[in-house]
Amino acid sequence: MKKYIILIVFPFLLSCKKEKEVPVSTEVPVQKKDSITVSETDYKLDKETIFGVYQLTNKDMAICIPVQFGDQDDPLSKKYENFLVKDSIPWIYGREMKDYKYYDTLSVGPLYYNKRFEDAFKKEMKESYFVYGTKSFQQCSIKRVVFHSTECGNDYIAYILNVDKNLIGNPLIASEKEIPLKYGDNYSEINKSIKKSAAKESTENNYGFGNYNPIVYGNYKNLYFTYYDDFKWHDKKLGSNCQFPERAVFELDDKEQVKLLWSSEMDLLGLPCL
Repeated sequence: MKKYIILIVFPFLLSCKKEKEVPVSTEVPVQKKDSITVSETDYKLDKETIFGVYQLTNKDMAICIPVQFGDQDDPLSKKYENFLVKDSIPWIYGREMKDYKYYDTLSVGPLYYNKRFEDAFKKEMKESYFVYGTKSFQQCSIKRVVFHSTECGNDYIAYILNVDKNLIGNPLIASEKEIPLKYGDNYSEINKSIKKSAAKESTENNYGFGNYNPIVYGNYKNLYFTYYDDFKWHDKKLGSNCQFPERAVFELDDKEQVKLLWSSEMDLLGLPCL
């Protein structure tokens, strides 16, 4: 009788063993960078870690940081001024260009490259940033550091990024932290409120062509991300009507009052020379 019991149970044990040996997939689906989401509670706007991104040439998109001459509270601007003096910049001190090269001369203003400059200022920034455009975003790294310098003093440092414009659209901002930005197309009323609130203080309205019209492209809760730009000024042949392209973040409170929290602006006119 015991013999029969063993014979009956043995096939059952073999069946269990086979079931246990079925392989289970441990593969994790790959998630594209532009589809990553962050919990809304994890994000807080930090004005020190967000920067304006602009298209400077037909091929170059860059974080552009305007130099604030004479501002002792701005470490980067102070370092820039000290570099100009210490290195005796050729076009200021009447020297030959030597190891200074024109990176681009076809854009709205000359861009210069110098390895000492790149080495000194690249270390001031992170290696990579989340770059947001009119359509989407991606994580990018800095591939070159150049700068714009004229006698007018509307200088800026340009951190050129490996942006895929086909993916993100026209570039707008870069952030050290990922922003849980919601892209939308139903901001017409918010646009009106922001324009009405900010128009009087707009440099474009006061000194430029007067076409200031900030466009909301996304929001995070009650924070609204805007740009003012026609995206033509990088190419003189396109006939831009924008002298002071801008990126900004506005807050709308419970009483629907608009408050400017952060902004980045480029001076294409050369205000110090006026």
